[in-house]
Amino acid sequence: MGITFSGLVSGLDTSSWVTALVSVKQEKVSSLQNQLKGFQSSKSVLNDTKNTVSALRTALQKLTDAKFGGTFDLFSKNSAKSSNEDIFTATVGANARRQNYDITVQQLATYTKATSLTSASSVADDSTSLSNLGMNEGVLTAYVNGQKNSIKIGGEDGVQTLGELKAAFADFGVNLNVDANGVVNIAAQNGTDTVHIGATTDTSNFTSLLGLERGEDGVYTSTNSIYKATTASQLVADDAGFNQKITAGTFTIGGAEFTIDEDTTLSSLISEINSNADAQAYAYWDGATGKLTITSTKEGASFINIEAGTSNFTDVMGLTTSEWDGEGNLVSSSMFTEAQELGKNAIFTINGTTMTSTSNTVTADVSRIDDVTLTLKRVSTEEDGQTTLSVTQDTSQLKEALSAFVTAYNDFVSKIDEVTSSSGGLHGESTLTSLKNTIRRYANGSNDMNGGAFKLLADIGISTGSADGTNVSTSNLDNLTLDEDKLLQALEEDPDSVRALLTGENSIFGMMEDAVKQTLESTTGYFDIKTKTIESNITRMNDKIKKQNENISAYKTRLEAKFKKMEEMIAAMQQNYSSLN
Repeated sequence: MGITFSGLVSGLDTSSWVTALVSVKQEKVSSLQNQLKGFQSSKSVLNDTKNTVSALRTALQKLTDAKFGGTFDLFSKNSAKSSNEDIFTATVGANARRQNYDITVQQLATYTKATSLTSASSVADDSTSLSNLGMNEGVLTAYVNGQKNSIKIGGEDGVQTLGELKAAFADFGVNLNVDANGVVNIAAQNGTDTVHIGATTDTSNFTSLLGLERGEDGVYTSTNSIYKATTASQLVADDAGFNQKITAGTFTIGGAEFTIDEDTTLSSLISEINSNADAQAYAYWDGATGKLTITSTKEGASFINIEAGTSNFTDVMGLTTSEWDGEGNLVSSSMFTEAQELGKNAIFTINGTTMTSTSNTVTADVSRIDDVTLTLKRVSTEEDGQTTLSVTQDTSQLKEALSAFVTAYNDFVSKIDEVTSSSGGLHGESTLTSLKNTIRRYANGSNDMNGGAFKLLADIGISTGSADGTNVSTSNLDNLTLDEDKLLQALEEDPDSVRALLTGENSIFGMMEDAVKQTLESTTGYFDIKTKTIESNITRMNDKIKKQNENISAYKTRLEAKFKKMEEMIAAMQQNYSSLN
């Protein structure tokens, strides 16, 4: 902005004159800006109104989309309720027949378990590490004739192997022996001595790990056997600790093939089995018995498929017996069926008919209850009495949708009344007023075209309380309310008529949605057309304001130039006058 000096020669306040003359022109700009604000406000109100109308359409679609079926059909939702969920639970689909079923459970399905017929591990010997047996570092106490003797197990200065432990016991006159079955026996070397093992101050898990029990003869015997093989054992190593050397190669459990190589440990192999879904089983190594247990993940009286491959692993584990030729190729193999304890099939009755299932999850093809899946939990007892499955209509989502419609409807009517009032931003918009009256008429009027027994929304609990079959006047229509008890009664009495009234051909909600949809149509709908009109007015008004501001700026420049010229002329006249004197 340039610096101006008002009337320095003439003494006149020409700057104020310019400001005053420009402000007259500026009044027209202010008028245009007020009109612009009005258009902008109308656009904002229009957007809010469109959102309210869209919310009503969304609420209607929640119900009218029933025509598409499947998850869209709120009227076909079912509920399955067990009278005793400790015995069984149920899930249900849309195609289930709505009725009651008497159900009792006689037997649950169990899992097949395959266990090594005999111990697969060698019995622990003098070279066996105590830590491999599961003994932790700590102190063990043995009393001989009341004399306390302590043995340090593990650590830098403690005994490390079974042989060293035997020697430590022998130092104070006690023998520790392991028989052919891995059972530990501890007794005094001198038959007249008395031995007691363990003290409250012990920090070793020796006695609990072995499960030592003292007999009447004073000899301690372990209830748990001790074996060389552990989960840390490398399977193909010479010192792995198994009864036979395990060869590298493959074997099969379930539908999964597993490979053993020089790096495979018993622990890693078990993890691999347990994480492979195709194995359909999980494995467990029982260090107390030296046996491998494989349990099916599928219930029922079926064998676990176990096959030897190029490795003898399943033979060593006592689960198969195989023959190989001189080059190590598998010639024949058979599974030890006696090593498997078959699971049980579930036995249950439905309405007095006894049925069986290989799984406690009973699907419709087994139970013959369409679109219902039962999950059996426990066996029924006499104290339980009769347990019942009730398949009924699930009205929860339907009630929520109708409640949402009532809210959206009331918001819609309130919004239209607000914006079309004399002080509203869309006053005089007859399209909105007409839409409101149409929706109100559908909500409160009688519909004789849907083919159902119910003709009014009020018949199923949606009303203002002012309309009925003989009085459908629109002169006193307040907000809608939902009477859930009346709705549930209507659904119980005639669910098809409720559906026909709301969402069938020529239904009330269908006609409402059509009316609302027309105003929301892209390009041709009221809101798009109105929005474009307002936006055009806003653009036009911005152009006018810009042009007017440019005109005012030019006008101000011209005024300032004229007054400047006047000052220059006055200054020249004064100079001429002074020269004459």
